Amino acid sequence: MLGAFGRALVEAINGSSEISGAARRLRREGYSLHLVLGCLQEGQTEGAEEPAAPPGNPARKPAFRLDGKDVTFLKSIGIDPTRSIRRRRKPGPAS
Repeated sequence: MLGAFGRALVEAINGSSEISGAARRLRREGYSLHLVLGCLQEGQTEGAEEPAAPPGNPARKPAFRLDGKDVTFLKSIGIDPTRSIRRRRKPGPAS
C-alpha cells in the first residue's frame, strides 16, 4: 500500500508545473529539498513500539525496490541513491 501511495505521490509532484517551478526556485536559492512521510496505524501514537506480527504470519522484512522513475526523482531533488556509502574512519590513537 505504501509503495502505491509513494508512486502516486511522485506522479502528482512530477505532474505539477507549480510544484516543480517552486522546487526549482528553492534549489536556485541554495535550499536542499527533503520530503519526509510518516505512517501510523489507527490508534498508534508516534514513537510507540511497532505492533507485533499477527499470529501465523512470521515477521519479515519488507521488500525495498527502486525503479528508474524513483532514481530520477530522487536525483532531481538532490539525492543520489546510487552513490556508495562512505565508511566513517575510526579515531586513531591520541598523539
